[in-house]
Amino acid sequence: MNNTPITDTSKKEGLFCRDLPSKPLPHIGTVLVTGASGHVGGRLVPELLARGYKVRLMVRRRKIAYKSRWTGAEIVVADALNEEHLKTALDGIDTAYYLIHSMRLGSKGFEAADIRASANFRKVADEKHVKRIIYLGGLGDIRSSLSSHLCNRIEVARELKKGKVAVTVLRAAVIVGKGSASYEIMQYLVKRLPVIPFPLQARNKCQPVAISDVIKYLVGVLEFPETAGKDFDIGGRDVLTYRELLKVLAGLLDKRTIFVPFPFLNIGLYTYLASLLTPIPNSITRCLVEGLKNEAVCHDESIKKYFTFEPMSYKEAVLRTRLPGNQDNVPC
Repeated sequence: MNNTPITDTSKKEGLFCRDLPSKPLPHIGTVLVTGASGHVGGRLVPELLARGYKVRLMVRRRKIAYKSRWTGAEIVVADALNEEHLKTALDGIDTAYYLIHSMRLGSKGFEAADIRASANFRKVADEKHVKRIIYLGGLGDIRSSLSSHLCNRIEVARELKKGKVAVTVLRAAVIVGKGSASYEIMQYLVKRLPVIPFPLQARNKCQPVAISDVIKYLVGVLEFPETAGKDFDIGGRDVLTYRELLKVLAGLLDKRTIFVPFPFLNIGLYTYLASLLTPIPNSITRCLVEGLKNEAVCHDESIKKYFTFEPMSYKEAVLRTRLPGNQDNVPC
């Protein structure tokens, strides 16, 4: 365990997990966080450290800032596409958070890379006798035709489950938080376009979730051992259409945006327009915008058996991103 007292660190402002019903597990071994430099991983790490866990971070490149940012954590440089790297990263690990995604490689490259990475991870995790894997996947109605991004998220979960290690899967839709690719795309569209055209698919519904609630669920399932090997849908309080997400965001940002339906506007063209207006790489924008064709609403509410806290509304989540000093705004 980390030597930092839990009672002291949990009082620090900006941490999300102060009201979790679960308690830190005193007997647990080292916890690995992959994708630690990403939007979710970068906010998960301080929560684990504050709760007294011994944490190892897996990053693809070492940066000087990591040491000061994550004081007390062990840092290992590894690529999930390299099995030898993973043998070092997973050595002595009790529980591993799998937060790896390769969307930057583009639609033709990320699917193969993600499956290969998850297969490598599953194989080495078995060899190293890892006890649990916790995976954050995507939420979508599997009865419909899924986007390549959501199909890939499902395939990664299936690949991880082929091994002997118990895998807990959390499925989330749009994550609302500063630095979330989906949220940043929406924010740039609203800020830069006085008129926003939207395709028919923007009428589909989704259940956005605040990054703070995502972190609570990620930490909480670690502390409820009975969630091992189970799948859960996680979402916020509101179910909205994608068009409504943009309209609410425009109102909160004090933008008088006009929304115009374009039934013949295809997703490919919409993706191209979005990529011109945002700093998000085109490969990531394409993957996420294609998801408009899928409804992303929680159908399984079994997560409520373990968590009694009320998740944030969409408005609350957006307003939180505008407050200075929150974990939401920590750069990754």
